[in-house]
Amino acid sequence: MQLALYHPEHGYYSSGRCVIGRKGDYFTNVSVGPLFGQLLAAQFTEIWERLGRPDDFAIVEQGAHDGQFARDVLESSQKRSPEFFEALRYRIVEPFPILQERQARTLDSFREKIEWCDSLQPFVGVHFSNELLDAMPVRLIGHGRERFVG
Repeated sequence: MQLALYHPEHGYYSSGRCVIGRKGDYFTNVSVGPLFGQLLAAQFTEIWERLGRPDDFAIVEQGAHDGQFARDVLESSQKRSPEFFEALRYRIVEPFPILQERQARTLDSFREKIEWCDSLQPFVGVHFSNELLDAMPVRLIGHGRERFVG
């Protein structure tokens, strides 16, 4: 499963051939529109306020696919909370170069806010992942069995 999903050349996610959305293999809450990013931007703003409005607040997204969620969050924050947007730094943990390139294109208008990183130092903010855990190869631990259900 690890090779099928993450082989550098042929993997479903790492090759860049994975298509998500209306014309893809599956939908996510990000692929159907900006509302999810807008809602979480409001939540992130509230967290920033509860932390006393720190001057440097990071959102760290792990597994950002094409960067659409980040763009939705940044656009919403810029419009609805300029003070939060000023304090905001958006970091992406993304191991696949082809996806980093897509993210960079999607986030071009916010390039001064974006940083890609391989590892994390302590930060004030939110560590977030939308679909990453769904994409982890795991072994089946047990089997469910039903008889004569009715």
